[in-house]
Amino acid sequence: MRLPIDALTQALKLGVSAKKDSDTPVRVAVYVDATASRFVVETVRDALVPQTTAALVRVERLEAAPSAPRADTDVVLVLTSGSDHLQQAVQELVVAGAPVAVIAESSVEVPFIASDTPMLGLITATDASYLRESLARWILDRTEKDVAFAANFPFMRVAAANRIITSCALTNMATGALVFIPGADFPVMTVAEVGMVLQLSAIFGYKLEPERGYEVAAVVGAGLVMRLAARGLCRLTPRLSFVVKALVAAAGTYGIGRALASAYERGIDYGPVNERVSGMVSRAHELFQAQAE
Repeated sequence: MRLPIDALTQALKLGVSAKKDSDTPVRVAVYVDATASRFVVETVRDALVPQTTAALVRVERLEAAPSAPRADTDVVLVLTSGSDHLQQAVQELVVAGAPVAVIAESSVEVPFIASDTPMLGLITATDASYLRESLARWILDRTEKDVAFAANFPFMRVAAANRIITSCALTNMATGALVFIPGADFPVMTVAEVGMVLQLSAIFGYKLEPERGYEVAAVVGAGLVMRLAARGLCRLTPRLSFVVKALVAAAGTYGIGRALASAYERGIDYGPVNERVSGMVSRAHELFQAQAE
């Protein structure tokens, strides 16, 4: 059941990787049609406020022959309520190479987009929350920079967190079902969960600091509890042990992820805990010195 040194090393590498991912540059090009409604413009404007210098939002007016997005652009957003030159302008933007989303209040305003494709999509909404949720999902479907986008644009964090948690839960479900050597699944699952924790902390704006150690310790402890629970249930149903292990691994990982995401979303203050830990270390040091004398 022990977590080997190489697993701990891999977990540390995951933390460094998560921090690097959150600092990855992201570039969004926004083209505003003269017909765009105030609701659409204000909703997108308020959502696309970068939280770090790694993100850049470029805004231009949509013309019949728009200037091409720069080569480093990750996604292109077109805000409109429909116009005579809209279709031609959108076609030229799609040819430039970056995925393009047209955002309007109604699909009637953009009749030439019948369905979403990897390079062109339509987002319509008259509710701000729904528009933000739809835009977050659209961007995440078309970029591998999910951590960087979510770290910079808070409206994307819940959707990105759900994807990370679900992916880790499915990975650990497969590990629980397919690893038959006793004890071999624990370090594999734990490393996956630690990676999930560090990715979640990165997208919610938490740095790679010693405080992450509390969360990693909680994950390891929860993993031990899940393993004990799985072993107990497997004794009751030996023929279905692989199913039990898979379900416990998936449910436990998902529960850990949801709990941490909720805590990150509300905000975590480790100040009181740090004070207590510091006090305990100081008292232990004083006691050691007294005994040495």
